[in-house]
Amino acid sequence: MKNLRKLMLATAFIGLLASMQSCKSKDDANYQMDNQTFVNQASSSNNFEIAAGTLATTKSSNTLILQYGSKMASEHTGVGRDLTAIASSKNLNVSTTLQADHQTKINALASLSGAQFDEQFISMMISSHQEAISLFQNASSSRGVMDGDLRNFAANKLPSLKAHLQEAQSLQTKVQAAP
Repeated sequence: MKNLRKLMLATAFIGLLASMQSCKSKDDANYQMDNQTFVNQASSSNNFEIAAGTLATTKSSNTLILQYGSKMASEHTGVGRDLTAIASSKNLNVSTTLQADHQTKINALASLSGAQFDEQFISMMISSHQEAISLFQNASSSRGVMDGDLRNFAANKLPSLKAHLQEAQSLQTKVQAAP
């Protein structure tokens, strides 16, 4: 009788675990992206901003571009540290390499100089920040990523990404107006 009770309890416990796993799988499918995908995309985007900003500090002679590039490298380095801290605490991997599309853009940018560099740099800063804003808006939505800390991270970084975009758009107008 005692063994039967233990067997029934064990069977009930296994059934409970299986149903919890089943619910978890269904719940995971309701998110726009998994945690690791967000971390991969966010870290590549962030590393692109750092690399492009660093290039601007060495390839441009325009004071406004130099300042913006330096700001991007500095501020996105801080974002990278924040992302790494959160991801590490969740046992998620943070890549230090760029995804192929970001690497291609950096290679193209590195081959330019002077006014061509400045124009392409600003154009890339606008498009990359638009992409980052979209990524972070998706991740920060209630069904964006499963992990609440990553959702909060994405939501907290949105205002600065939007400010960076506005600065890049303003800078583009100033650069285009310059003789």
